[in-house]
Amino acid sequence: MNKIAKEFMVQPIASDVDRAVGQRIQQKRKELGYTAEKLSEYVDISQPQLSRYERGTNKINMSHLVAIASFLKTPISYFFADCMELAEWNHDELDRYWQELTTPQKTMLVAFLKELKKTD
Repeated sequence: MNKIAKEFMVQPIASDVDRAVGQRIQQKRKELGYTAEKLSEYVDISQPQLSRYERGTNKINMSHLVAIASFLKTPISYFFADCMELAEWNHDELDRYWQELTTPQKTMLVAFLKELKKTD
């Protein structure tokens, strides 16, 4: 498909889920100290496209989300954590707490659990 055709393609309207996922991408990228330029190069998308994903103005391509998760070494579920918290059937309190922790907090918690397990 040529550039002109791509410009005139109708884009699906972004939703609250797209905004939540985009915010999580940006949050994790910044937490790990990566620039938007570095991440967009890895995913092989333009920096403006990554910015649209992070702002939630464009729906994210699932293959791009998989590449982003891989680059950030982050489970896909992390990006959807805010999307499911109000669902009636989602009562996984431990998962919600885990998703809210930063990487250093997770590292400390895992170290604590390993020590706790040694005392068994």
